[in-house]
Amino acid sequence: MTSVPQRFLDTLLSDTFDHAHDPEHGGLRLSALLATVLSYLEDAGVLSDPRPAYFRDEGSNFAAECHGYACDTEDDVLAIFYCIDATESTPLGDSAEVPTVGKDTVDRGFRRLESVVKRALDGKLDAVEPSQAASELITLIKECEEARRSIEFHVIATGIVSERAAFSEGTGGYRREVWDVLRLARICGPGTGESISINFLEEYGQSLPCLLTEKGTDGIQVLLTCIPAAVLASIYNIHRGRLLERNVRSFLQFTGKVNKGIRTTLLNEPERFLAYNNGLSATAARVDLKDGRDDLARISAVHEFQIVNGGQTTASIASCVRKGESDLSRVFVPMKLSIVPADRVAELVPRISQFANTQNRIQEADFHANHPWHVELERLSRGTWLPPTAESPRGTRWFYERSRGQYADELAATGTAAGRRKFRAENPSKQKITKTDLAKFVLSWDQEPAVVSRGAQKCFVEFMGKLSREARPLPDPVEFKRIVSLGILFRTSEALYGELDFKGYRAQVVTYAVALLSHRLQRRLPWSDIWELQGLPTDMLPPLKTLLVAAREAITNPPANRNITEWCKRPECWSQMVNLDVQLTLPEGLEPAPRSGAVVHESLSSTDRVLVDSVAAVPSDVWFAVAKWAKDTDTLLGWQRGLAYSLGTLPGRNRKPSIKQATQGRKLLLEARRLGFGHEQLVSELLEKLARQDSGDGEK
Repeated sequence: MTSVPQRFLDTLLSDTFDHAHDPEHGGLRLSALLATVLSYLEDAGVLSDPRPAYFRDEGSNFAAECHGYACDTEDDVLAIFYCIDATESTPLGDSAEVPTVGKDTVDRGFRRLESVVKRALDGKLDAVEPSQAASELITLIKECEEARRSIEFHVIATGIVSERAAFSEGTGGYRREVWDVLRLARICGPGTGESISINFLEEYGQSLPCLLTEKGTDGIQVLLTCIPAAVLASIYNIHRGRLLERNVRSFLQFTGKVNKGIRTTLLNEPERFLAYNNGLSATAARVDLKDGRDDLARISAVHEFQIVNGGQTTASIASCVRKGESDLSRVFVPMKLSIVPADRVAELVPRISQFANTQNRIQEADFHANHPWHVELERLSRGTWLPPTAESPRGTRWFYERSRGQYADELAATGTAAGRRKFRAENPSKQKITKTDLAKFVLSWDQEPAVVSRGAQKCFVEFMGKLSREARPLPDPVEFKRIVSLGILFRTSEALYGELDFKGYRAQVVTYAVALLSHRLQRRLPWSDIWELQGLPTDMLPPLKTLLVAAREAITNPPANRNITEWCKRPECWSQMVNLDVQLTLPEGLEPAPRSGAVVHESLSSTDRVLVDSVAAVPSDVWFAVAKWAKDTDTLLGWQRGLAYSLGTLPGRNRKPSIKQATQGRKLLLEARRLGFGHEQLVSELLEKLARQDSGDGEK
């Protein structure tokens, strides 16, 4: 029977084979391999928006070298990656035995990463061209001390590392992490997660007092305890996102969301934290107890520990510790710990997580693996064939991968070399669409490039939110072909970017260029032509190239010399981009959208028109601030926060709100004002005008 590491390595090499055809990697195996692993770790919630960035600088003693990075501005961590391809002699797509990687090889990777940081801080890498992806990394390294951001070194190896020392510190206090095939399979494999065990006695010199309840008939037992805040912060700073139950981590993005109210209490009234805070809900497969008597005991260790509610509390405490802002010696956090039988962890922990988070409005749809919309899209992808061609006499399909590894699993299930050739011929890897690809394609065309620029997982979270808010019906064959056409548009844009010989920022430029095209075409696209051609009409290529050039010029020259990657994540970036003066010659029948003015509401009454104009007069910054304030304070409803954000994007798209949007927008803004929201651009005259609309006595 094939081992778990072996199956994982086979999937990894198969997916790397698919990535290797991407022009971004220039045919470089190492770049494609790292991109694949980083996408795995991002999908598992371990990393936030990782980026491949190959860099090597020779030195007198040894080289400084790195292959990628991820800057988590919420957790205040800069992770830098070095990749060891221990299977480089095996052709991509083939099966390889899992090799052993020596400790010396891993240590060499860490030394090269440390050298990158040292040379960057010493100013020896200042001459790196801004067009290189590593240029932004060097800037981030220099900013770390001022931003109080820690640096971590991650070595990734396509083998099993002997004498691995993960979570250790090297010279300079930089934390080290090793990701070999065994560990990657545990945390990134389907239906898996890295087991976290905490020995409070050995690691922190103390146990936790707890109140025991009777074990239920289903085997679940609940313990009530308090955990010292300093201990909780230490656990989180070691394990971070891996500590949070996977579904909640993926959909609520709890990691690092520092709550201002929690921080204020920690800084000003730490002794009252226990009284003010609701605490944590956590699960474990097993606990070690000592000094038990009656219904009291002390917890000495927990195994397969996961936090299912309280991510904001945990991350906020950890942030205060990292920044040295608060003395936590008097702070204790209440915790409800549910002990779930080991054989039922996969079944019950996600359900406990779901119900523990009802105040955050996690819907059943949030647990997306079996969401009906995705299941139906998968069914359509398996049953929709393209006509046979000389290259593909049997015809081909676009393969929608609803969950990670489906493509590799179905490929492996063919059993023979001939079967694998047939599968690849009918399902070319270039015609595979993952669920994060899907979100990227759709949201780019929906003119939300700032969301797409925040990374694959956050982009997918927003896509699922739109799916829920809009109550989108199940996809039909027409919708499936439309999604494939968007994929063809997006991937053609990526290929054109490579043809233009640009380096760096491809992900950001492409999503903004596609969004600009959508804006200019008023979201019209020759779907049927693209589907029939399985490519873009030739007369669409010149305007797309023009938009790629314009988008790159704007993105790489941000206001006030801001960090380019972070600027692209801001709604203001799109607001500026949409007003670019770019002359396009579009195909006949796809004339440009008007450069000024708004959609005319010819059917509106005079009263409705006044309401629409009043809501349209509210500045974008106010709407964005309302959305953020409502999320930080957990006020307003989820759909209202989404509406506030949407209203903020309308001016940048030269649009006015619909009467329905205006009616609900007025209500939510007045309600926010009543609950304490304020903004310097929200002047009293505008508020009074909006309030008058309530009784229909607005200006006639």
